[in-house]
Formats: sequence, structure tokens, C-alpha cells
Amino acid sequence: MKLGFFNRLIVPGLIFQSTMVGGGYATGRELVEFFLQLGPRSALVAMLVATCTISLVCAVAFEMARRYSLHDYRLFFQKLLGSAWIVFEIAFLSLILLVLSVLGAASNEIVSSQFDAPPMTGSIILMASVGMLVFWGSNAIKNFLSAWSVLLYCTYAALIVWSVFTFGGEIQHNFVAADQPALGLDSVQGGLIYAGYNVVTFTSVLFIVRNFANRRDALWAGTLCGPLGMIPGVLLLLAMSAHYPEVNEQALPINYLLNQLKAPAALVFFQLIIFGTFIETGAAFLHSVNERISHVLQEHRTEMPRAMRPIVSIGFMIIAVFVADAVGIVNLIGQGYTYATYLFLGIVVLPLLTKGVLLICHPEETDVPLTS
Repeated sequence: MKLGFFNRLIVPGLIFQSTMVGGGYATGRELVEFFLQLGPRSALVAMLVATCTISLVCAVAFEMARRYSLHDYRLFFQKLLGSAWIVFEIAFLSLILLVLSVLGAASNEIVSSQFDAPPMTGSIILMASVGMLVFWGSNAIKNFLSAWSVLLYCTYAALIVWSVFTFGGEIQHNFVAADQPALGLDSVQGGLIYAGYNVVTFTSVLFIVRNFANRRDALWAGTLCGPLGMIPGVLLLLAMSAHYPEVNEQALPINYLLNQLKAPAALVFFQLIIFGTFIETGAAFLHSVNERISHVLQEHRTEMPRAMRPIVSIGFMIIAVFVADAVGIVNLIGQGYTYATYLFLGIVVLPLLTKGVLLICHPEETDVPLTS
């Protein structure tokens, strides 16, 4: 049965955004590192570059996955990279640990600051929530991610309206008259770097490629991933720009922004929403790992035990928590994400925009069997 427009074209973008948000802009620190430190005007240009890059890569990836029925990242990168696919797997698993480390550190900060709880409480709640979600599988994850994405859009829209109402003059001044770096190639570089590590999250959406009826569905769904993924980030950046440049020095700019609004009840609500985005991202990434394991077991005529899914997920998160405690959130985002970007530009973006396009346009000329 053919699914409706929303499920075919919009839901993939919402799931993409759900996966991206935790490592992309939920703490606000990511927007500072790659955008706002360039200045508010240059930041918007860089975000446009990132949006276009994400749309292009996702459109190619979705159509390639649809054409060749590649529903997990192992099959996808075997097709794209051949025997070198293992390089992607090592890099991808490292990125998952990096993102989970950021989420763990931010979760601890939010829970301990708001509820005066022990330092590791946030990570424990995050692990338990993600474990329960992955236990229930693809449908539960798809429904939760889609619903929470809508709630996130509403929350971020309310945040920007509130910020404009309270700090509208400051936002306008910082975009028009404040001292800031001149617009230059740094904006293009910042947008490409940000897109380079975030666009890899399309791997967490591959399980939904089965819903595409034709090439048009795949290309439109991929194209919409860019704006659907970036709109909440743009809204958050506009709100943060009211406090430029002092917000650039904050480890958790989202907390700083909410504190400036001086509304304790709203602060708790917003942070609950943000915590939910951490659960989204963790569940989506770890579901992709579970799907990869499940498909290998199926090839060997064995089913993956349902209880194994949360065990794998929680194991990853325990390692990530120790990494976060040792390195710190600012270094994780500032250095870890930058290094990851250059790697993924080389092993994901460039191959997709060259060989991937050829596989889509001329399958008879470039099609090769998968490695075992």
C-alpha cells in the first residue's frame, strides 16, 4: 500500500532532524563553534551552505539506497566504497561514541544544574530511556522521533518569538551594527565543516527508504532533509545572537540563553524538551547499529534477540560517558567534530557525489557485486 505524502516525504526529514539535533545544535555549543563565532551575518550564510550541502547529499544517498535496496549502513557503504567500507564503519562508530559523549556530558549538566542531582544522574536517565526505546524497535523509534520533532519545532518557534519580544533590539543591533568579522570564505568553510559530520546521520534514516515509491520520492525526501534539519538550528541561532559575543564563551549556550529570559518554569520545560532531543539522537544512532547487527545475523539465518538491542545500546553509552568525563564538552565539540568532518567529507560526501551519482544515473556501467 502506497503511503501518503507526509510519511513518504516529510517523515524522513523529521527523523533526520531528530538524529541530527543532539549532536548538531541541542546544546547551542555546536552553533557557536561553526557559525556564531564568525559573526551573526556570516553565521546565516554558513548555515545556508550547510543546508544546501545536506540536501544534496541526502537526495543522492536516498535514491541510491532506494534503487539498490540498501537499508542499513553496512550494505550502503559496501556498495559505495567496496572493500574500503570498513573504513567508514570504524569512523562511524567513533562518531557515535563522540556524539553520545557530548549528549552524556550535556545531560549531566542539565540534570545536575536544574535538580541538584548527583553528576551522573543525567547519563543514567539517558541510558535507561534510550535502552527502552531501542528495545521496542523501528516503529516505536519512528513514531517517537516524528512526534518529538514536531514538539521541538514548536518549542524552538516559541523560543525565538519570546527572544525577539524580549531582546528584539539586541538581535537587530547585532546583525546590523555590531562589530563582527567580515563576510568571507570562512562562512563556506564553516557550513561545509558543520554539514560534513551532520550529513552522516542519513545512515540512521535508511530503514525508512522502503517507503519510497519512486525516484521522485527519494530525491524530494532527501532535499527536504536540509531545511527540515536546519530550521530549528537557525531559530536557535537567531535567539542566541541577542547575546553575541558573550554567548560564545559559554560551555552550554542554551542554558545561558534560557537564563537570560529569567523564567524558571519555562527554563525547566525547555530543558526537558532538549533532554528529549538527546534521547532522540541516541536512539536513532544506536538503532542504526542494531540494524546493522541484525542484518548480519539474518544473513546467517539467525534472529537478533530483542533483549540484545538495549544491551548493545547501553554498552556504547557507558563507554561514551567515560570519554565525556575525561575530555569535556567544549573539547569534544570543538576538536572532535572538526576532525570527524574532514574524514567524512573524504569517505562519504565526495564518493557519494561522484560514484554515487554514477550508480544512480548509469547503473549498468558501474554496478559491481557487494563484498561479503
